[in-house]
Amino acid sequence: MSNTTAGSGVSVGRKHKKKPGQSSSKVIASASKNPVTFIAPYNESVITPIALTKAHFLDAYSKGKWNLSKVPCPPCFEDVGFMSPPDCYQELNRRKSVQKYNNLKHWDNKIIFKKQIRQLRKNLNVNGFSISLIDKNRTIIKYEMLLDLGEIPRIAAIDSHTILSQGYFLLLDASQDWRTRTNPFVKGLPYIKFYCGVPLIDEKGYNIGALSVFDSFAKKEFKEEHCEKLIEVSKEIMKILNTPYEEIFEQIKVLESNKLGNDVSLRNNELKELSLKLGRATSRGGTLMSVFEKDGLGNAYSQNHNFRFSKFLKEESNEEDKLIQQEKLSNFNKLYQVGSLKIAASILSKTISTNCKIDFVYFLEIRISEQFTISNKYFPPNVKKIDAEKFKYANKLIKVNDSEGANVDLMTRIIGIYGSSHQALNFENLIHYKAFLSEFGIKYENPSKLTPYNKGIIMPFYRYNCKLIRKDKGKDIGGNQKINVYLRSGGYLGFR
Repeated sequence: MSNTTAGSGVSVGRKHKKKPGQSSSKVIASASKNPVTFIAPYNESVITPIALTKAHFLDAYSKGKWNLSKVPCPPCFEDVGFMSPPDCYQELNRRKSVQKYNNLKHWDNKIIFKKQIRQLRKNLNVNGFSISLIDKNRTIIKYEMLLDLGEIPRIAAIDSHTILSQGYFLLLDASQDWRTRTNPFVKGLPYIKFYCGVPLIDEKGYNIGALSVFDSFAKKEFKEEHCEKLIEVSKEIMKILNTPYEEIFEQIKVLESNKLGNDVSLRNNELKELSLKLGRATSRGGTLMSVFEKDGLGNAYSQNHNFRFSKFLKEESNEEDKLIQQEKLSNFNKLYQVGSLKIAASILSKTISTNCKIDFVYFLEIRISEQFTISNKYFPPNVKKIDAEKFKYANKLIKVNDSEGANVDLMTRIIGIYGSSHQALNFENLIHYKAFLSEFGIKYENPSKLTPYNKGIIMPFYRYNCKLIRKDKGKDIGGNQKINVYLRSGGYLGFR
């Protein structure tokens, strides 16, 4: 493999396949014969794991790989009672799909969703419902009951957490969760306590919005089967949205003509029963926190339903933050337009080095292959490759020669570099291997101070999906025999 060193203009060549416990690997300029060891070997360095940062947490939060219902407040966050959810990891593609669904005629005819909502009211025993689409800065309420809003800021919408959660997002008491305790819709009208939402997923797998149920009273439990029911209804809603409006309209036209009389009668009976139980409502407009009085007057008191978020938005959007966001956007656009991974990595290396006053920065790609054994009864027969993250028998894998870097094939290449004046560079791969296996990266320090760079940080910033590869090429082996598999992983590291 080849690479061009940005900043110094040195052309370097590199191709190797080594175990990280073996001798060090090299990035050597063709004109030089004396490579410089610029990072101390792993066993000569003081290694400290990097603590979880806000950026790390929000990056992981945005990827949709966790169920976010029960996430403890990390040490890097102050437990202030409100967390603004980050953008989705695939935000740009997701928003393109939102624009497509936002303009459908289906939303103009609320009867289309009546059947699904009626099912939920009957089965889940909740009062509030909403179907929303989540755009760049706003949550667009397309269908609601007892929410009484058509649009709210994305940063304040609990649905914005739902589209980041795997499966569903459940809060039995939103007033007790560190992310929503002071949320304006929890602390104020409509006083949401219980909340459960599921993502609306389009045909390409993007979470475009949420189907949610909520109530002004907390719940002690909400069964898994209820969450599954919500998921089922969300799929029905997406099926409706993906069906041409004319076809849907003709179907409901026939159904509604037959059921109109029954529905009116049923609704009148429900209202009479509620009136007898609760008395008259002291507020109008469908909010959850109506007060009822059995005085027989039958009139509702007026109430102010105006919401203001200017103060909240101002705190998040001061001039300094705007300048930082503009600079980030400018850098992102510059990198996005390059069209080359190596050039982009070199530009980013220079940007980080210059802006953060760091002597030396580089980005490195790493690919790892580790050998394991497993009983063939746990590995799918006649299958060569499976997704390691979804493999339910991962705890049955036994690593071969599980010692420091043993039986690990490792390939690396530098894709971007800035700040080095040396014509040849030498480093040990074990330190990169350990940094990649760490959760958030490592800090290293060389006590002897004999290398050009005696302090630094090595952080993984992207990981490929891990794959388990069957060594016998998928042959079915009888009995309870052990088979060899390789865990193949990789991604990118940054050093500074």
